[in-house]
Amino acid sequence: MSSQIEIPWYDAWTRWERDSNQCIPTNALDVTDEDSLPPPTESYDFEYTLPNDHTITLKLEGYHSDSEQTWNSTGLTLWRSSYYLCHFLVDHSALLMSQRDHLNRKNQMRILEVGSGLGRCGMLAHLLSKSNGNDETYTILTDGDTDTLKQLRKNVRDNIPGEGVDCKQLLWGNQHAKKFLLQQTSTFDLIIGSDLLYVTSVIQPLFETVFQLLEPKSGKFLMAHCCRRVGNDVTLDEILRIARKTGLEYKEELRNDEDIVLFSFRLQK
Repeated sequence: MSSQIEIPWYDAWTRWERDSNQCIPTNALDVTDEDSLPPPTESYDFEYTLPNDHTITLKLEGYHSDSEQTWNSTGLTLWRSSYYLCHFLVDHSALLMSQRDHLNRKNQMRILEVGSGLGRCGMLAHLLSKSNGNDETYTILTDGDTDTLKQLRKNVRDNIPGEGVDCKQLLWGNQHAKKFLLQQTSTFDLIIGSDLLYVTSVIQPLFETVFQLLEPKSGKFLMAHCCRRVGNDVTLDEILRIARKTGLEYKEELRNDEDIVLFSFRLQK
């Protein structure tokens, strides 16, 4: 993972109704500077058994949801929707990992996670793709939050050493997404994310980002959402209305008896 220049940005700013242009100091942040993040306080172990009896194990480090660090950077802990997204990926991996556009690209599956947090879903998706025979899989795990990115990179180094996975900053919205796309070789076959929306102001920027980065012919965006997350002020009706307005169609893939719903989105035909 190569070094890059990022802008300081924290998740809490969305709750304070600020944006990056209002808050960014003139000096940029070198992503190799990790001294400001205290050591993680929690360890999370996950094991997933695939239909072919292959096992994927992930060991993540982060922070308890009540810790001071997660007040500014909610991605530093785990949220419930990621559990359901991960198990959906395992149960449907054979189909999901075969949807790349063979007409436009050779043998590379391209995966993007938005709002990666500690990286649980994105790393699992990458390993599932590899286990399904996509040896050339390229995955980018993204977050906007400065501290979350630092911990995300540590988790990736601990779980997936070597080539094929990058961690990059991605702020949401048309302008940011277009700039991000200019740095890529092409759009993405699969975009995933969980627990992304709990402030109304970020709904449209999220879908603008997906619209710009999703492969137009066969790409799919999977999003797991918790309807009753503490502090959540968005509704499903508002989420789906803005998705349609932005140019996406959707299908409800999963809904549990409590408050988790998982949608798949595609570009409107």
